[in-house]
Amino acid sequence: MNGAELHLLRSCSHWVLFALSVVFVPPLCLGIIRKTKARLQNRIGPPLFQPLFDILKLCRKGETLSSTMSGTFRISTVVVFATMLVLAWMTPWLCFKPWSPNADLFLIVYLFALARVFTLLGALDSGSAFGAFGASREVTLGLLVEPALLLGLVALGIFCGSSDLRLVFAYSPLQSTGVSGAPGIWLLVGVSILLSSLVELSRMPVDDPTTHLELTMVHEAMVLEASGRNLALIEFAHALRMSILFGLSAQCFVHAAAAVWRMSPLTQGILNIAGIGLIAISVGVLESLSVKLQWRKVPEFVAYVVSMSLLAALVAAGSGVTKL
Repeated sequence: MNGAELHLLRSCSHWVLFALSVVFVPPLCLGIIRKTKARLQNRIGPPLFQPLFDILKLCRKGETLSSTMSGTFRISTVVVFATMLVLAWMTPWLCFKPWSPNADLFLIVYLFALARVFTLLGALDSGSAFGAFGASREVTLGLLVEPALLLGLVALGIFCGSSDLRLVFAYSPLQSTGVSGAPGIWLLVGVSILLSSLVELSRMPVDDPTTHLELTMVHEAMVLEASGRNLALIEFAHALRMSILFGLSAQCFVHAAAAVWRMSPLTQGILNIAGIGLIAISVGVLESLSVKLQWRKVPEFVAYVVSMSLLAALVAAGSGVTKL
């Protein structure tokens, strides 16, 4: 087998692994969280792939649409789903992700914002009071947490000298041996992205996704009017968003470990997938042991996340000065 054939085989294997990850990792993450919470409550819990079974069942069901809905509701669902697929392709949330165009960190953040905007439009178009209430809270959370996510990614860009996330996460930490704070930057950003994802995904301690009280829900209140295939696309897009954010956080932790321990690309890929699973388990434990914050306490929680991202940016800037 010559070099061209070997390169083609490797590229095809990356695409196959990536496609399987996009299909199975999002529902598996959600299933791990639910299974962890069930075991901590002395219950057996649903199978790990029950979210995937639920999505397939929703695809076979009919839809019930409000008389006040326009085409905006259907368009918003498709746009959110398509945006998440583009983000999954562009964002380096997996070590073995195939080639993608320039994944500028500012573009990534604004694509997340685009998905949020169309989710809000779909919630408002339904004409539901609860949908509007959840959309209002979603806007507030997005306004608070977006600087934290942006600052964390900017810190990595400063440290690695590029705003292209492909180059940032392809950057070898072994090149920075001797630079103080290198593993610390990756750890700070990893924790910052993880805590930001709890706000982005409306999970504990910001919101309880399993509550039945509409007045306390954020994301769930926005999708109350969705059903059938629309609800299936919304649920899968939300799970894919979770996997991307968890994957970015896991990538940061893997790079922090690689800064002090030399590892092969295969080891990095295995640790990447295992890290996503461990983060999902941690979120399940957190949701079982913590309580939902009062709404007026949420800005304080987000302020801690922003401070962590800002600290990472300052350490990255200091490391850049040290290199000079």
